[in-house]
Amino acid sequence: MANSNFKNASIRLTFDNGVDELGKPKKKLKAYHNVSDSAAATEVFETARVLTDFGMKPLINLEKQSNLSIYA
Repeated sequence: MANSNFKNASIRLTFDNGVDELGKPKKKLKAYHNVSDSAAATEVFETARVLTDFGMKPLINLEKQSNLSIYA
């Protein structure tokens, strides 16, 4: 049976950064590290909402990325 150990987690926010000269949407990414493994989706969302309030660009995507070590 395989087991796993939590290594680290981060959240990645994607913001709308306008459009380029060809009319294609531009995006700006911002990552925040040292997120707790036990952070629930609601907690991550509320944190992202507060962080978004500091800027002027609208949030278009939010991801929580976790890294695990898996071993036998």
